[in-house]
Amino acid sequence: MTYVSVAYTHAVADSRVRRHCETIARRGWRVFQLGLARAHEASVARVNGVVYVRYQRPRYRGNNLLQYAWAYARFFLWARRLLTRLNRRHAVAVVHANNIPNLIVWVASAARRAGTGVILDIHDPVPELFLCKFSRQPGARLTASGLRLEERLSARNADVVLCVHDAHRELTEQHGVDKRKLRVVLNAADGSLFPMVPPRCAEPFIVYHGTLTDRMGLDAVLRAFRLMHDRGTCVRAAFWGDGDVVDDLRRLRDQLGLADTVDIPGTRVVLEKLVPRLRTVGIAIAPMRRDAFTDCLLPTKLLEVVRLGIPSVVTWTPTVSRHFPEDTVHYVRDFTPEGIARVLQRVLADPEDARRRAVRAQALSIAMSWQDLEDEFVRIVEDLALTRRPRGWQDD
Repeated sequence: MTYVSVAYTHAVADSRVRRHCETIARRGWRVFQLGLARAHEASVARVNGVVYVRYQRPRYRGNNLLQYAWAYARFFLWARRLLTRLNRRHAVAVVHANNIPNLIVWVASAARRAGTGVILDIHDPVPELFLCKFSRQPGARLTASGLRLEERLSARNADVVLCVHDAHRELTEQHGVDKRKLRVVLNAADGSLFPMVPPRCAEPFIVYHGTLTDRMGLDAVLRAFRLMHDRGTCVRAAFWGDGDVVDDLRRLRDQLGLADTVDIPGTRVVLEKLVPRLRTVGIAIAPMRRDAFTDCLLPTKLLEVVRLGIPSVVTWTPTVSRHFPEDTVHYVRDFTPEGIARVLQRVLADPEDARRRAVRAQALSIAMSWQDLEDEFVRIVEDLALTRRPRGWQDD
């Protein structure tokens, strides 16, 4: 059977997309992933049984809505043409469309009419994300209402709609998506990459890993580091990832006199290269400026570092607190440089307490690996394939 994943992302470095593809490939399916290329990458490559077919244009990151729309439209047309060709050759059983945007599901509309099962995977709630990025623009609230309609219409053109946790499922249902289509597939850490490691005491090497965007509040984290240095608490730090605020963060770092102690390479590395780096980390930080979008996030980076036994500092939000009790992580409630510095200094002042919290975090059900949970995802895909059965489909 053939499974095709479509995502406007560099899929090898996108943990959710990659996990799903490799899981289905291990179950004996023919798997194609249609996504983005990085500079100098081949148009086609095979990694762990998955054939990655890459669109040779960079991902747009910015605040221009027209540029976003144009970038998505070009990718859609490319992916739709390629999916049509794959469907002729292999009778695709399931297409897995990954937002953002939700309209990416329309890439599979012709295939669905021919009997292919279609999954819409809502990684992020788009109306809330839009307000997070563009709330100050005229008509933002009206546009967000339109995006809720877009989500409902997109969901109607899918057989199954995936959400990333229960709070997200509840929000998606509030948006008006048919609850009978909703399933939860958690962003659990890959146990083969993030094994359970005995927790360590906190040390003064603080790392953020993930996308560098304004909503993460990394500028406030830099200012917190400056306050800590001024008070005699010397730390090293790194922000490992790419994003649209890399240059801004580097400028601020240099202005604050932190160039020698804070590394901001501005690139994202594949997980196999990231994990050895994380093993050197003394404190992992998962900051967020709170709003309607970040209140719904359960950071995958937090689940990953918990398994690696790294003491963790994270912004308190309703979703995170739903899964992590007070005695398992260190919460930042006052998201200001002063508030962040205060929490980090408290962690460093009692490194053994930080280790004990990490031990308790690893005992939580949320710390289970993807391999512990993947059977439910496979069941969703296989049931959909058996229900739909596209023309020309046969077991192979």
